[in-house]
Amino acid sequence: MPERTNRIGRHLPTSGGLARTLGTARELGCETIQIFVSNPQAWADPRGRQDADTFVEGSRELDISPVVAHAKYLINLASTSEEQRDLSVLALARELAAAGALGVDLVVVHAGSHGGDGEEKGMKRLVEGLERARERAAGLDGAAGAVAEPVVENSVGAGTQLCSTVEDLGEVARRGGVRVCVDTAHAFVAGYDLSAEDGGRMVAKHLLDALGEAVALVHLNDAKNELGSHRDGHRKVGEGCIPLDSWPEFFGGLPGVPVVMETPYGTPEADFEEVLLVKKLAGGLRKAQVGR
Repeated sequence: MPERTNRIGRHLPTSGGLARTLGTARELGCETIQIFVSNPQAWADPRGRQDADTFVEGSRELDISPVVAHAKYLINLASTSEEQRDLSVLALARELAAAGALGVDLVVVHAGSHGGDGEEKGMKRLVEGLERARERAAGLDGAAGAVAEPVVENSVGAGTQLCSTVEDLGEVARRGGVRVCVDTAHAFVAGYDLSAEDGGRMVAKHLLDALGEAVALVHLNDAKNELGSHRDGHRKVGEGCIPLDSWPEFFGGLPGVPVVMETPYGTPEADFEEVLLVKKLAGGLRKAQVGR
C-alpha cells in the first residue's frame, strides 16, 4: 500500500472555547479540523473571539492544515427570493471575514436550492452570490485582507437542491472561480456507488476527471441511507452503507486531498479510534511528506 498523503481530521465543537477545541484536536490526532464560526441555525453574525490569537497560534503549533469552517445552513445563494439572497450574501461575507480572523483557510458552503426555477437559473444566482460575498467580505471592517476561501459542497439532490452531480459541481467551480468540497455520504445517496466492487477507485477517478485540482476537501461520512435515496444522514465510518474496503482505493485516487469527518460524536475513545481507523484506511498512521 502506498504511503498516506491525505491529512485526516474531523469537525469539532467550539462551545468550551477554542483552546479546548485545539486540545481535543491534539487528543484525537487530528491533522485538519472543521468548526463553526457562528450559530449555523440562525442569522446572527459571528462574534469576535478573545481567544482568536490562541487559536491561530495553536493551530500552527499543532500543524493543523487546512483549518476549515462550515458556513450557516440557512445560506441559499441560489434562492428565488432577492431578500433571501441578500441575507445569504451578507451572512457568507461575514463568515468569510470572521473565519479569516481565526486563521481559517476554507469555508464550506452548501450549493443551495433553485426553488423550482431550474438548474441553470439557480446556478447563475449561486455563481453571482459567491462573487458578491467574496467582494463584500474583502471590504468589511477588520477584514484586513484576511478572508477565508469559500468552497462549494455537493448536495444529496433532494427536491430542487443544486450540485448533486459532479458535473454540476464542476460547472460552478469553473464559472465561479471556486474550489469544492465533496461529501461522500451526499455523493452516495445521490447515486455514486461507493459500495460497488472497485467503487472507491471509480468514484475517485470520476471526481478527478470532472473536477481536477478544484477538489479542495473531502467530507468523509458513511451514509445512513441507501444508494440513490437522496436522503441525508451520516454514520461513523464502517457503520453505514459504505463498506470499509471501499476507502483505501478512494483515498488512493485523491492523493493529497485533506479529509474532514462529520460523523456522529461518540465517546472520546470512539472518536479517537475512528480517526485512527481512517488514517489506516488512507495508507498508514504516518503521513508522507508529499501532497498538498
